[in-house]
Amino acid sequence: MALTRNTKAQEEVLKLMQETPHTLTVDEICEKIPLQVNKTTVYRMLERFVAAGKVHFITSSDGKAHYALCTSCKHQHTLHNHIHFQCTACGTVDCLPDKVEIPVLPGYQMKETQFLIIGICTKCAAVGKE
Repeated sequence: MALTRNTKAQEEVLKLMQETPHTLTVDEICEKIPLQVNKTTVYRMLERFVAAGKVHFITSSDGKAHYALCTSCKHQHTLHNHIHFQCTACGTVDCLPDKVEIPVLPGYQMKETQFLIIGICTKCAAVGKE
């Protein structure tokens, strides 16, 4: 991976991700950071963060990538084993603390794991949203 300098945009994206309790899409990041940053630049930045092990992503049911800071990912970063929950009412995708045991699959080479549960989150359930 090429060396990159730490830019104000990178700092703002990481700060936003630290302050947000759920995952973010690129569109949400672009809307919420206080700088004008090209969407392509944000994608590239997130790709570098993923490669460096700072951030992981989950692909939601609509095909969008949702990004979150890594707090519990281990050395093999792409094989993170925590569960993600996507709410069908509000669209939020949360990283949950629950872990899934990743099985050893003799003869297979795992490249990535993603665990997504789809349903109604606790906030939406509390107000009767479906």
